[in-house]
Amino acid sequence: MPKVPQKAPRRRPSQRRSEETVELIIRATAQVLSRDGVDHLTTNRVAERAGVSVGSLYQYFPDKDALIAEVRRRYEETFRQRMLTLTGELDGLPLTDAIARVVRALIDIHAENPRLHNAVSAAGIDDRERRLLHQLAAAWLEARRDEVRRPNRSLAAATALDVAESLIHGVALRDPDRLADERFTEEVTDMLVRYLVR
Repeated sequence: MPKVPQKAPRRRPSQRRSEETVELIIRATAQVLSRDGVDHLTTNRVAERAGVSVGSLYQYFPDKDALIAEVRRRYEETFRQRMLTLTGELDGLPLTDAIARVVRALIDIHAENPRLHNAVSAAGIDDRERRLLHQLAAAWLEARRDEVRRPNRSLAAATALDVAESLIHGVALRDPDRLADERFTEEVTDMLVRYLVR
């Protein structure tokens, strides 16, 4: 899939009022993306939603790609921080319980705003983000190698993450209401437990 260009804002806000304007613009971009998707996002619609002039928007963002890139950057930063926090919370848990917590966390993230998640991840997870997640998961499985049934823990970590993300993202895209169904959570957890746990 094509990558969204990673354009930086045209001008960095230097005053409080400028920072507030940028926040309004980013919030409006996320709202338009959530409601209408990437294809219907325009700088005019974002400016109108934010209550600012198009000229003010262009002072900070040269085009709609820059808007999308900033929303995506913030979304991925939040996702990364949540995953890092979760990794710390898994210490000491049996592998089966830890897998259940990871599945629940991934489902919760997708369920918070499925349409925004789908819009910002339309081009796929950034390669650096994917590598970081795979490294975290591989290190985590390596530390529990006595509980893991797969001999290549690095490959198992990448496979398990890709499977979980694909399944959950697919449901968020096609049938987001199913994310609230505990049976779906149990199915994904059971599949990963059977694959990973000795």
